Amino acid sequence: MANGIYTLSCVQYALMNLRRLLIALLTLAITSTTFAQTTPSYPLESLSLGQTGYAVTASSGNVLERFPVEVLGVQYDNADFPLVLIRASGPFIDQTDGIASGMSGSPVYLSLNGQDALLGAICCTFPSSEPGLALVTPIEVMRRADPDERLSLQPAAQQLHQLAWGRQVPLEDAVPVSTPLLFTGLSPRASELLEPLFESSSMTPFPVQSIGLGSTEAADANFRLEPGISISVQLVRGDITIAALGTVTAIEGDNIYAFGHPLLGDGNVAFAFAPAHVSYIVPNDNVSFKLANNGQRVLGSITQDRPYAISGNIGEIPRYLPVTLTLSEGLSNESATPGEAAPPVSTNTITKRFEMVSDERYYPALMASATLDAFDEVLEQNTSGNAELTWDITLGDGQVVTVQEQITSASDIARASARLAAEPLAILAGNIFAPPDIARVQVNVRYSTRQSYGDIVQVVTEQGDIGPGDLVTAFVRLQPYRNQPEVKTLRFRIPEDIEDDDLELIFRGGLEPATRGDTRPRRTDRDTDGEDQFTDKILSFQELLIALQQNVQATELVVETIIDGDVERLERLPLPYLVSGVETVRIDIQQDDAQDDAQDDVEEDDNAIEDPATEASPSN
Repeated sequence: MANGIYTLSCVQYALMNLRRLLIALLTLAITSTTFAQTTPSYPLESLSLGQTGYAVTASSGNVLERFPVEVLGVQYDNADFPLVLIRASGPFIDQTDGIASGMSGSPVYLSLNGQDALLGAICCTFPSSEPGLALVTPIEVMRRADPDERLSLQPAAQQLHQLAWGRQVPLEDAVPVSTPLLFTGLSPRASELLEPLFESSSMTPFPVQSIGLGSTEAADANFRLEPGISISVQLVRGDITIAALGTVTAIEGDNIYAFGHPLLGDGNVAFAFAPAHVSYIVPNDNVSFKLANNGQRVLGSITQDRPYAISGNIGEIPRYLPVTLTLSEGLSNESATPGEAAPPVSTNTITKRFEMVSDERYYPALMASATLDAFDEVLEQNTSGNAELTWDITLGDGQVVTVQEQITSASDIARASARLAAEPLAILAGNIFAPPDIARVQVNVRYSTRQSYGDIVQVVTEQGDIGPGDLVTAFVRLQPYRNQPEVKTLRFRIPEDIEDDDLELIFRGGLEPATRGDTRPRRTDRDTDGEDQFTDKILSFQELLIALQQNVQATELVVETIIDGDVERLERLPLPYLVSGVETVRIDIQQDDAQDDAQDDVEEDDNAIEDPATEASPSN
């Protein structure tokens, strides 16, 4: 430091310049293979019934196919946005049995003053009507996805409402062109755990397994970003890929517009988009769809996910969250299962390395889906069992939060573990104190296809006079799964501040929700109402992190009570197997009346001494 100002070393300065140079070269490499021509927009007020033009979409081998379209009318949706009704036709549409899934965003062009002008993007079809019937989102509306354009274009969109004419179709019959979700290394049922992402979206995901034919490096290098080409909008990248397939509508400078409808509809986003390499369009009586391979070269970032389009910036690289997921067979405490010999230790271990979109809204669903996929790859069956999970969650400030949980399932340990894998991330994402700023996640899962748990079946406490602060002995009978019953002895003290004449003691297994509240489900495959996870009141983000790390384990036997509405934990006993069940015992508390009277006398004397008015009063 010189004169109170921090100076950069020569090495630091050189690294900064190198980074800037690399970013500039990357942007140059992308833009050099990007469509550069600016196409004029077609004004809606110039449309006429029967007007013809063409649309463009990528077909096998990423060849851009043209097919004829005819304008049938203009109408408005519930958001007061204009939509153009068209009929697509020609040999290509006949071959694909209509508008195929993955063709959303395909640009539609009409002739204007002797040259092609962009009308907009194909967005919706009518499955119960003729195959080629579709709606087009005008490019003027799609530009509203750009924050700089949104307010300035609103009055123009409202004025266009007077232009409705031609054939009017019930919009409730219109369905957004489904977006294929391309999976690489993801089992079909793992994709079902992604459904929560689409709950608030008008889109219906259409799962398609990516063909994954070797490296896409050469294909990525030859990829040209232009209107009509397919792109892969990637939620997860790496050993597992989850990406949405759609079509580019327009490129204006460094801005890209695509799809003509939302993906998830979540507004401000940061999704990488990469090349998509279409291998074939599969005709289908229900939904035809594009079969494609995900590219790996990041072309830019989708920054807006709006009702009328997705849009973003070419050359911008979004942030992703690195995740390492390791799955191993054999539990650390399996040898301690009562009455059974320990199984041989297995070396069956797989590791998945991938990156998730760095957005807390998507962490739980993406983590659950990836975990289920890893299990399905190893187990290849639905089976009962136990699992123990350990998370090392690195925050942006370098702090590492280590969380441990266990779970059992009588039918599907893979799905139960997958849902549990998402919980710490869901808790951090849903906290009210501060953004979690997660920098890295490592999850280690150990599993066994044997169930190992015990139910609490009976609790007996020692009889006799029990007062505040006294030591109590309790005997808990447990029934381990298909083994001989056991009796565990617990010793704990009654709270000294108890004032009631009786006290309810709650004995519960760690598989059960906390006595008061638990937002997570029971760590079994049984049904649960779900309450609040922590018995203690959480008052800050740091306290939340501590609570996560000190949470009750499913392998613990817990004794709790409630005093003045607050839960007080009296004892935690770790066991070599998971514990379920709840039993309550009410005991009489012997209050020492003499001691209370003496204490009252002391308090009265103290009050007399401390009251200056009493000391100053004259005696009669």
